[in-house]
Amino acid sequence: MAHANKLVVGIDWGTHSSKWWYSLGTGRSAVAPARIPVVVDSTIYRIADDLAVYRERARHAKEDVADNRLKRLLLGDPQGASYWDAVREGIGVSLGDASVLTIGALFGDALEQIASEGYTLVADAELSVRFSLPNWIGDDAGHKAARRRMYETSVVSAALLDSSRIKELPGVGRRVRIQEWRDLIKSVRSDPAVLECLKQYPKSFAEMVGKHFQLGRVTWVLAAESSAAGYLPLEELLQDVPRKAASQRHWVKLLVVDVGAGSTDAGYFVSSRTISGHELVMNYLPPARTLDFAGESLTEMLCDYYLRQGRELSIEEAEIMKINAPARWGGQEFVRDWRQKIAKSVADYIFHVPDDARLAEPAIPGLKIVLTGGSGAVLGLDNAVKEAVVDALARRGVPGNVAERTELVPFGTRLVPDRIDSLRRAVSIGEGQPDFVMLAYREAFTKSTRTVVASRGWV
Repeated sequence: MAHANKLVVGIDWGTHSSKWWYSLGTGRSAVAPARIPVVVDSTIYRIADDLAVYRERARHAKEDVADNRLKRLLLGDPQGASYWDAVREGIGVSLGDASVLTIGALFGDALEQIASEGYTLVADAELSVRFSLPNWIGDDAGHKAARRRMYETSVVSAALLDSSRIKELPGVGRRVRIQEWRDLIKSVRSDPAVLECLKQYPKSFAEMVGKHFQLGRVTWVLAAESSAAGYLPLEELLQDVPRKAASQRHWVKLLVVDVGAGSTDAGYFVSSRTISGHELVMNYLPPARTLDFAGESLTEMLCDYYLRQGRELSIEEAEIMKINAPARWGGQEFVRDWRQKIAKSVADYIFHVPDDARLAEPAIPGLKIVLTGGSGAVLGLDNAVKEAVVDALARRGVPGNVAERTELVPFGTRLVPDRIDSLRRAVSIGEGQPDFVMLAYREAFTKSTRTVVASRGWV
């Protein structure tokens, strides 16, 4: 059994499905999962007096009631209902209890796989968690409430990783007694250290993604989903260039569009590299406000379209057809409208992105665009986004010889050979990289902006 003294876990809690990824520190090296983690269904299932979380498309006992899209309810649940104390009639626990159950099951699944692959965490191992945070950047009541709920969820979830409670983590596919789970979460929330941490609630999106939190030996960050999804492509684009290359070649401008099931998140990076490659300047600017329109909307449109043709599709069939059989429906007007709605939102974002220093600079490489997420692979979406972005750059006053150099770059990683699967996992894999915390959040990038240089290594 090999010993590990550092563990980084990236948690991507999605509307329909959730994923995790880890980097395990063994001496000076970082080890990734030996086998690809199984995607987990984000739905909470109730069977009599038990609750359970299952792997995606797994066969399981017939449930009495299912509560899905819990993450969406972080934003949409009535503001007057207590996140932790208002028990939901169907599943018998509060929305906060259920959220921690999902994330706790991801932790439990990751630790089980670590053990099965021959590793054990030493008693004083450093534990670092990165939680995905949708681009809830607004000052409106809905976004403020959603950010607060996500922060509180991260605090209670992190507390479950404490050495005294880690044995109480739930698992995937294993039932948890409703009353026992409610009692556990209540006891965690009443812990003095947890209560003190809950008081540190960040008041803004910038503070939330720019701050590192700690509870005992567990440290964590809340990562903007668009920054996490774009981390691997950014790192790839920041690879070494010839030592004698002009300094302008060392700059990268990257726009990432993460099209998930429930929402679309876009973000912009402006970063550079040193010639040696040992130091990086990695910045990301305020992301686009989350667009509550993404893959599930197209899935529902497909179901309606085929129903009008006399064929009833299940959601699962429509999901598969959405990616694998575009020739049958790709030219329909509703699909063009779907692509254009997302493309317009992205174009509006890039038109206003606060980069007055590099976006229009003709002496550095053009803007790169990468699409991630399960629906980022829908045929034609990438070109629709590119065309809309080029048009937005021109309207913004970016010179034509700069705007026209905008190009699409594919997302891929040797960690996950299947392209579609890698797109779905972009957020969790990005968060799970040891150097992800090198990213620095900037409110704007102007000619007077001071850059921060970060050295590679475990943080």
